Amino acid sequence: MSNTKESIVLKYDDMGIPSIMLKVENTAKTPEEADRMFFVRGVEYDSIYLSQFVNCIRNGRAYSLPAVDPAVRINFDEAIAACKRKGRGWHLLTWAEWKYIREHTIPDIHGNTSFGKYHNDETEVGIGAPNCGRTLTGTGPANWFHNGNKETGIADVVGLVWKMIAGLRLKSGVIQYMPDNDAAAPDADLSISSEEFQEVHVDDLPFPDPVRIGANEDGELVITTDKEKVDGWAGGMRSETYVNLTEVPQILKDLGIITDDMKENSEWLSADADLEEAIPFVGGSCYSTSNAGPSALLLDGVRSHVWADLGFFSACLGEPVRR
Repeated sequence: MSNTKESIVLKYDDMGIPSIMLKVENTAKTPEEADRMFFVRGVEYDSIYLSQFVNCIRNGRAYSLPAVDPAVRINFDEAIAACKRKGRGWHLLTWAEWKYIREHTIPDIHGNTSFGKYHNDETEVGIGAPNCGRTLTGTGPANWFHNGNKETGIADVVGLVWKMIAGLRLKSGVIQYMPDNDAAAPDADLSISSEEFQEVHVDDLPFPDPVRIGANEDGELVITTDKEKVDGWAGGMRSETYVNLTEVPQILKDLGIITDDMKENSEWLSADADLEEAIPFVGGSCYSTSNAGPSALLLDGVRSHVWADLGFFSACLGEPVRR
């Protein structure tokens, strides 16, 4: 049973300038039935607004608009600031919101995964941006939208640019996250020194070892609680990842670290345990070909990274629920 209702709306910032957003309404009858995406520091919200298009930047602010070249060569902190400048409730898309998009994406989703076209069908094209391989936002066919519908779907979830998301990170190989949708809070501390992140644990022990991801001694990507087995960078298709856990906590699936189809999944997963902090980039880009997809995930980039194929979505909180 779905406890949400979706509609495309214009959402105005505090300067009265609109963005085109997917409004996801919380229709749950009780808090227990509501998606955890609607909870920010224990407060339940009536809706979340998700960008329909990868954002551009105008006058230092992020906007969700069609048929524009998305903002690139912008780092993580700059993306956060461009979202927050829009006013109350605006924020960089969080892992909890990306989870919602991922879970509502059609199985055969395509996108600009190869210099303006879908890598497996050259007839699937968007309007190209000059000399870069990117396409203008939302100009691809219907199956480049998360639900297969150009009018009601989110464009370019797969491909075009990697998307930065908030509330998940790697700290020296340790997977850390903010619970629920706490990363959307106006005063959420998303800095490298933030203590608002939690570790993932498998064992219910007084001092459990956290879950880590990185390279094992053979250079393969491994997810494990064994600190001695994680060192440095590794990456490849999800099907090549070695999961060395006695059990898989649900939060690892919620975060998109582990998927139910890991053994057959060709989408990209990489991590660098040597970095003090790695920021998550999701979805793939116009250069990713078959490694792009809703579960494609990079955990090997620092917050200062700026690429020609790295962008972002903004989102906005609705109003607190009154029950």
